[in-house]
Amino acid sequence: MAIIIVQSSSVQYAFALDKEGALIHISKAQRSNSYICPGCKSPLSPVLGDVNAKHYRHSEECCPLETYLHKTAKEALFLCYQHAIKTDIPITLELKRSVSCSDPRLGLLRNANQCSKSAPARYNLTQFFDLVDLEKVDKNTGMQPDVLLSESSGTRRCYIEVCVTHPCAQQKIDTGIPIIEFKVQSVDDIIMLSSGKYSVEDERLSVFNWLPPPRVDNKCSEPCSVGDMEISVWRLSDSGRLNEIIMPLSDVDLITDSVINAWPSSLGADDVANNLRSFLRHVDPQMLFSNCIMCDQADTWKSGYIRCQSKAKLVPYTEARQCAAYKVKEWQKD
Repeated sequence: MAIIIVQSSSVQYAFALDKEGALIHISKAQRSNSYICPGCKSPLSPVLGDVNAKHYRHSEECCPLETYLHKTAKEALFLCYQHAIKTDIPITLELKRSVSCSDPRLGLLRNANQCSKSAPARYNLTQFFDLVDLEKVDKNTGMQPDVLLSESSGTRRCYIEVCVTHPCAQQKIDTGIPIIEFKVQSVDDIIMLSSGKYSVEDERLSVFNWLPPPRVDNKCSEPCSVGDMEISVWRLSDSGRLNEIIMPLSDVDLITDSVINAWPSSLGADDVANNLRSFLRHVDPQMLFSNCIMCDQADTWKSGYIRCQSKAKLVPYTEARQCAAYKVKEWQKD
C-alpha cells in the first residue's frame, strides 16, 4: 500500500492506517473515512479544524507516544519498501567507501603515508533485496528484526531496526547480518523514513556490518590526499655539492626523480643520512667527491652538517675535502 505524506509536522499523532492498510498523513485525512492507530490498533478520529493544528485523536485511552512512533515507523518503512518493489522505485542507501589511488609517486613516501579518502558508495536496496516482511522471524538466526529484507533467489538478508528508546541489540549485530538502524523521535523522522533515500551523513541513521569494498583508482579524480606532502628531492652538482629542493609530492617528476633521490622531508636524521649515502653511492660510485657523510668518523646528520667523532663537533659535510682523517667506510664502497 502507498504512504501518503506531504509536509512535515510537529504534531505527535500525525499518521494513521486507513481501512486499506495505507499509512495516511493527517493532511490527507477525510472525516468520512475510518482510521486506526498503527501503535495500538484502536480507532483514531481526524481533527481537521482551522484553529488548532490538524491531528489524529484516539477515541479511547491513547497509546504511549513511544509505542506509537515505533509502530508507525515500522509500518512506514515496510509500506515504503513494499511500494518501491511493486513500482520499481529505488530505495537508496548512501554509505562511505575508502578510496585510494595507485599513483607511482606514492612509492616515494616509503609507506610513511598513503593516499586515502572516502567517497560515497550508493546502493539501491531493492536490487539486492526483493522481499520485505514486517516483524518476521529470521529462521536462520532466530532473530526478529522490525523489518526483514531478503532476496527470493538467495540467502542475503538485511535487518532494519527502529530505535525510539532502545538501540539495536548487540546480539543482532554479532550475527554479521547488515543492519540499518533509524533513530525516531518525532513525526519528522517518520517522514524521512518514508522518503526511501537514506545516507550515513544523517545522524539519525546507523549501519552495522555494511562494508563497502575499498576502491583503488589509477589516479586521483580530485586533489590527492597526500599530494601536498613535502618531498625532499636531492641533486649532486658538478662540483660535488648536495642540493636539496623541497616540493609537494604532486610536483615530483618521475622521469628525472625516483626513490633514489627523493623522499619525505619529514624523515628523521638517521633515515635521511642513510638515504643520502645510498644516493651518493648511486650517483658517485667511484667516490670522486669527498663527503663527510661517507666517512667512518661520521655520526649524526643535521641539515648539511655532520657530527664528526674525530673532531667531536658539527662540521659541514664538505669538510671531508680538506680533512686528513677522512676515510670512507669499507661497506660504503660496496
